[in-house]
Amino acid sequence: MKNKSVFVTVFAVVYLLVTAVFAALYIVLDGVPLKAAASAVFLLFSAAIVLAAHKLKFNGYGAYKFLVLAAAALCFAGDCSIDANFIAGMALFGAGHIFYISAFSALNGVGWRTVLPAAAVGAFGVLWLLLYPEYNFGAILPAVIVYAVIISIMLGRAAGAALDGTLPVRLRACVIGGAVLFFISDFFLTLNTFAGGGEVYRGLCLATYYAAQYLLTISALTAAVSGGRRIKPQMNVFSRLYCRAFQAAFRLVIPLLPYRQPTPLSGSAEVALLLKQNGKRRALIVTDKNIYALGLCEPIKAALAAEGVAASVYFGTVANPTTSNCADAAKLYREDGCDCIIAVGGGSAMDCAKGAGLLIIKPKRTLKSMRGVLKVFGRLPLIIAVPTTAGTGSETTIAAVITEDETRDKFTIISFCLAPHYAMLDPEMTVGLPPHITSTTGMDALTHAVEAYIGRSTTSFTRKMAVEAVSIIRTNLPAAYADGHNREARRQMQYAAYCAGIAFTISYVGYVHAVAHSLGGKYNTPHGLANAVILPYVLREYGPACTKKLARLARKSGVAQANLGDSEAAEQFIRFVEELNKSMNIPEQLKVDEADIPALAAHADKEANPLYPVPALMDAKALRKIYYLIKE
Repeated sequence: MKNKSVFVTVFAVVYLLVTAVFAALYIVLDGVPLKAAASAVFLLFSAAIVLAAHKLKFNGYGAYKFLVLAAAALCFAGDCSIDANFIAGMALFGAGHIFYISAFSALNGVGWRTVLPAAAVGAFGVLWLLLYPEYNFGAILPAVIVYAVIISIMLGRAAGAALDGTLPVRLRACVIGGAVLFFISDFFLTLNTFAGGGEVYRGLCLATYYAAQYLLTISALTAAVSGGRRIKPQMNVFSRLYCRAFQAAFRLVIPLLPYRQPTPLSGSAEVALLLKQNGKRRALIVTDKNIYALGLCEPIKAALAAEGVAASVYFGTVANPTTSNCADAAKLYREDGCDCIIAVGGGSAMDCAKGAGLLIIKPKRTLKSMRGVLKVFGRLPLIIAVPTTAGTGSETTIAAVITEDETRDKFTIISFCLAPHYAMLDPEMTVGLPPHITSTTGMDALTHAVEAYIGRSTTSFTRKMAVEAVSIIRTNLPAAYADGHNREARRQMQYAAYCAGIAFTISYVGYVHAVAHSLGGKYNTPHGLANAVILPYVLREYGPACTKKLARLARKSGVAQANLGDSEAAEQFIRFVEELNKSMNIPEQLKVDEADIPALAAHADKEANPLYPVPALMDAKALRKIYYLIKE
């Protein structure tokens, strides 16, 4: 609707005038009929908001307007009964506040942590009521205390909405203004009813009450026209507190952690010279059959031979490398007397090399016993990563993703010792890469950058790296996909993957990766393909929780224009991902067996929580929705 703002303005003004007239009549003239009429205004206009939103297709924040309508109805009932039966009226108003609490929760807001300060205010109020001698509550004191608790929680959830930068400013102002005025109104009601207050307190009570109800009910219209949507509660409050506390603690120590950024090398000759200068005699080259058959290891072997460095080759690595792959590579390392490792390939070869390195320095432990964060320490043999794709970022990371042979359980090992010492970024290693590999590995790099940027553990450095990666991918991935021999595009994509790898190594990833890892472990789904398909679905499920950051990334990377608002820019970024996938023939869905979804979601939940600092937390039950969305 083109004249949406005009409609809202006219409606709000008319509503305000009608409210002011009826409220003034009751305040001045008194009388139960006038009180009921004044209160009915809020109920009738709330119903009008619901009807108008339906007819004009104002669907922002779904159930919010209905919850506000229910609250208005209960407050109307409370107004009509409180003079005849104070307990009944208070109970109805308390029920109305519960619906307001539900409404504010439907906005998602900042979360429940704002309830604690409000509860402190409420506790102070209750203590004051108990100790101040002029108050005389008699037998209804327990009911007063319960009501005080409810309205304090209401105020806290309103504060959560007010502090949520993803919500429209007008909506936030109406919510917090209405809640504060309602709280003040009840304070004056208490003074008037139980402390012998006069007409002044009565007038202040009614004036603040009618102003509060106006703001709270008109917020339903503001929410409806905003275009926002509710994020359903996706994890219970105690689990959320645990996850966020864990992530906060980890974020505090990030500046103190020994992250190692691998030194870039330009080609095979530089690799060979480096090993010679470091006194290395024999290198173990870890790769896979396809890479070996394509001859991509030959330039490295030739350069090593020219410098007098021997080489052994392990080419048994499979997609989603297994524990036996790592064990076999480590065995060959020992048998041939190797003293360094060169990983040639994509993420699988590098993860296999890292896993082999762990078994070399920890021969009495299993890889599965090392799963998780910082479960293993030590100094791995010198590792040089040689990416033959531009996307995995494994050449920079402190993680290895390994699959258990028997159970097909895919697990992650995270330790600072896993970061390769050097990374050879040579576009010749990626020239002629098949288009489908170019596309999915490129989208893998994009996913790394996006998840690192929108997470809650970013630094100025990781944000800079992520923006640079997205900017490069936006312009160079289509070119590399269209022409496998475009060396400049290949060079740029290698650097983009390197930047994205550095970003997510420090700032971590999110649920896209957790879901992708579960699919890789169960079905051997290529990791880059899984990330490409899952990314837009997860971004939409995050909703307002990532809108602001995603919008900023869109504008800084050139995906969206600088003058676009947050909602529009964020949506444009998601459409950019979807269109990029489509242009490279990446499917919108994947093969997922419905019977496997509960176990897959449980696996993703176990991997991601509490480690991944995601914008919005999801437990296993909430994650199931992602699998249903991506399932063919």
